[in-house]
Amino acid sequence: MSDKRQPKTISLFTSGVISTISITLVLFLLGLTVLVAFTGKGLAAYFKENMGMSVELTGDMDAAAVQKTKERIEANPYVKSTTYISKEEVKKQLVDDLGGDPEEVLGYDPSRSYFDVFIKSEYVNTDSIKKVEASFKDFKLTKGLSFKEEDIALANQNLSKVGSILLILGIILILISFTLIRNTIQLNIYSKRFLINTMQLVGATNGFIRRPFIMSTVVSGIIAAILANVAITGVIYYFTNEYPELISIVTMTELLIVYGLVLIMGILITVLATISAVNRYLRMTTNKLYHV
Repeated sequence: MSDKRQPKTISLFTSGVISTISITLVLFLLGLTVLVAFTGKGLAAYFKENMGMSVELTGDMDAAAVQKTKERIEANPYVKSTTYISKEEVKKQLVDDLGGDPEEVLGYDPSRSYFDVFIKSEYVNTDSIKKVEASFKDFKLTKGLSFKEEDIALANQNLSKVGSILLILGIILILISFTLIRNTIQLNIYSKRFLINTMQLVGATNGFIRRPFIMSTVVSGIIAAILANVAITGVIYYFTNEYPELISIVTMTELLIVYGLVLIMGILITVLATISAVNRYLRMTTNKLYHV
């Protein structure tokens, strides 16, 4: 063979590492996509229930009146929790925002005490919010209820699109992963194409020829799945550490299902990609092997 036909090979160890890393990255992205899909309902509820509504109060209230009003508000079935913001806290924030006393800047003191009311997620939609607003008008101490209805409508629209986006993303990732892994495995077995041809010539069946390649890549798929699950665990740990409220959203059952699916996908994709890659050489004649 002439010098122009240099073998397109790399070391077995290096190609194995590259293959495993490629599979790990793909499985990591797939795992995160599945995890977000599983926790989508909980995430939607989390975001909705953190859209606070402000109930402004008239006059000054002592601690007893504040507590009584708080209990009355929280007694409603649609209320998840409330936070009282005093007039002094509001004025301090205005001073920070305006750079001076609001009375001097605006000519009057706009500070009012209010409750931040957090509504249960199932009530955070345009129709239910209007009913909630109407119910607050029965509170004699309530001066006004402020919320951005367009934000609620936009949040619901965006959350409804998440499922479709995740489904499309999942399909794209599977297609990309299959192609990427197939090409990586194909490069890995390139140097063995003549061995495959020789085995065919001595009568070995296609299944017998594929078997050692499949077993090798399945091991890579399992290792990649373990590494991907470790990376997913790291991402979950980071976000739950930064946002403790998310701990209740990611359940252990869902997490175990994601781990299992990542492992199954790691095995399934590598098996299918290996079969596809090996079949390419199984279909080649001896002469074509020299021109690959």
